[in-house]
Amino acid sequence: MRYDFSPEQLAWREEVRAFVRSAVTPALLAEMRAAGNEGNGPLARDFHKKLFAKGWWGIGWPKEFGGLGKSAIEQFIFVEEMEMAGAPAMSLTVRSVGPTILRIGSEEQKARWLPPILRGELEFAVAYSEAEAGTDLAALRTHAELDGDEWVVTGQKMWNTGAHTATHDWVAVRTEPDAPKHKGISMMIVPLDRPGITVQPLWTWSGIRTNAVFFDNVRVPRDHLIGERGMGFYYAMMALDFERIMIGSVGMLRRLLAELKVFVRRARRDGRPLTRVSWVRRAIADLEMRVEVGRQIGLLNAWLIDQGEVPTKEGSIAKVYVSELNAHLASVGMEILGLAGELAPDDPGAPLHGRLQWLYTTAPLQRFGGGSNEVQRLIIAQRGLGLPRK
Repeated sequence: MRYDFSPEQLAWREEVRAFVRSAVTPALLAEMRAAGNEGNGPLARDFHKKLFAKGWWGIGWPKEFGGLGKSAIEQFIFVEEMEMAGAPAMSLTVRSVGPTILRIGSEEQKARWLPPILRGELEFAVAYSEAEAGTDLAALRTHAELDGDEWVVTGQKMWNTGAHTATHDWVAVRTEPDAPKHKGISMMIVPLDRPGITVQPLWTWSGIRTNAVFFDNVRVPRDHLIGERGMGFYYAMMALDFERIMIGSVGMLRRLLAELKVFVRRARRDGRPLTRVSWVRRAIADLEMRVEVGRQIGLLNAWLIDQGEVPTKEGSIAKVYVSELNAHLASVGMEILGLAGELAPDDPGAPLHGRLQWLYTTAPLQRFGGGSNEVQRLIIAQRGLGLPRK
C-alpha cells in the first residue's frame, strides 16, 4: 500500500475541492442541518444535479456504462472531500446497489438499470432486514413466487431507510423455499409505486426517518430478479461490503474535529483558555490519532479494491471502527463543549450548530446500519483471524 497520493490523484483532489468550495454554500449546509443531514431538500437535490451533469455520480464505474473509470483511491479522495465539506452524501444507489449490478447483472440488466442510475432518474432503498430475522439475513421470510412472467412478492422489511423517497427497492426475497436457507434467496428490484406496497415511518432518536415496508402480493416483472436465482445471500453480502467501506469514511469526523479545535482555541472556561487545560489537550490529541487510524483503514480498503479484491474483513473492520469512533468523538467533544454541547441542532445557542449532539444521537443507528457491529466482529474473527464458528 502506498501512503502518498500520486500527482494525478492530488490533481483530482484539487479539482474536487474547487468544486465543493463553490457548490457547498452556507444555505445548503443550513438545509442539511435542518433535515438531519439526510440531504433530501431542494438545495441538496440541486447539488446532486450538478454531480449528474459532471458525470461524478458514478466516478468509479466503467466508462462504457457512463462512469469516469476512476480508481478506488480516487473514489476515496472524492468521498473524503465531500464529507469534509459537509456536502450531501452519495446514496446507496451508487455506493452499493450500482456496483453490485455491475458485477452480477446480465448485459441486458446493466444496460437497463445503470444509465438511468447515473442520470439520477432512479433512487434505490435497500431492503434486507426483517422483524423476525434479526441480524440473520438467511432467516428472512419475505418470499417471491413465479406466476407466469411475474414474481409475486409478499412479506415485510424493517429499517428500510429511504423507502419513502426512493423509486425502487433492492429486496432480498426467498425464491427457493426447499433449498438450504443460505441458498434459497434471490435479489430483486421492486418499483415502489407498485400496488400492494405500504411504507410506514420509523423515527430514530436523532429524528432521522427509516421505515417498515409491507409487500402484499406485489407483482414484479420476471426480469427484475438480478443475477443468478438463489444466490441472493451472497450478492447481498457483496453489496454490504461496498456499503461498509463507505460507512468507514472519516471525512465528516475530520471536519467536526477541525471545528472543535477552532472552538477550543477561542473559548475560555473559568478565566482560562481551553487550550491550556491539560485534559482537553490530551483529549484532542487522542481524537487526532483515532481519526487518522480510521482514515488509514479506509485507504487500505480502497487500495485492496484497486488490487482486484472485494474487502470483506477489512470492510467490517472499517465499519466497526468508524461507527464506534463516531460515538466516542461525539461524547468527548460534548464534554469539551460543556453543558451547551448537549443542545440540539435546532437551538440557536448550540455550539458547532449542535453537530456533536446530532452525531451522538445518530451513533446507535450507525452501529447497526450496514450490519450490526456484533455480527461484523464475528466476520472479522472468522474471515480475518480464522477462528472457528463455534
